[in-house]
Amino acid sequence: MTTSPSKKRSFRSVSIYWLLPNILTIAGFVSGLTALRFAMDERWAGVIVLISVAAVFDALDGRTARRFQTSSAFGAALDSLSDLVVFGVVPALCLYVWALQGAGTIAWWATLFYAVSIALRLARFDSELTDPPDYAKSYFTGIPAPAAGFIVLLPIVIDLQFNIAIVQDEKWVSTWLVLVGAGAVSSLPTFAGKRMKLPVASVLPVLAVIGLLVAAVVTEPWFTYMAVVTAYVVSLPLSLLRFLRERQKHEKDIC
Repeated sequence: MTTSPSKKRSFRSVSIYWLLPNILTIAGFVSGLTALRFAMDERWAGVIVLISVAAVFDALDGRTARRFQTSSAFGAALDSLSDLVVFGVVPALCLYVWALQGAGTIAWWATLFYAVSIALRLARFDSELTDPPDYAKSYFTGIPAPAAGFIVLLPIVIDLQFNIAIVQDEKWVSTWLVLVGAGAVSSLPTFAGKRMKLPVASVLPVLAVIGLLVAAVVTEPWFTYMAVVTAYVVSLPLSLLRFLRERQKHEKDIC
């Protein structure tokens, strides 16, 4: 008895190139969740390392999808959910465990504010226009979730390096959570780096700087972490000024 073509079972297959970006996203997700376990064991250096590893996976998954042209709605949704947990919920809970337990309701509200801000930041990113004006394509709106996760954990890094008691003060930590969360949901334009192109002559110097940065990460990880966060924070007003100039130029060209 033969089976009609309409009743034949169809088998679907997916390419390894489609799986690879999602594997990287899952790896980052697992790294972030493991950081929370390290926080409960008070292994704070491990928390910073695992969140940093998760950030590397987060940077690679999107680029891998674009490189192999395997971007999908599934991958985008998975990436947003992973970012919410890894750079929103986990850093907030880590800081709560580190400094805010027993600090009262206000401290918990600050923890919630940061996590909710990252959720809103990601929702806004997912619903933004797919084809913004040319001058806006090189900028994010607000501090991106991975950068916010890095910045908000700065008090733990300062404590690891200097062992300063004041950075663990609940008022200071709560204020820090609110400030970084507010930066994430703000309309502040921040450098995206998507369209950055380097002159050929600068390739070797840039590679040399990257080599020094890797050496610094190995030898002085906490100083390097603080330097990177400081450089990013300093870049925020610079990105705003550049954005305003480019928007003004664009409006003049239209007129």
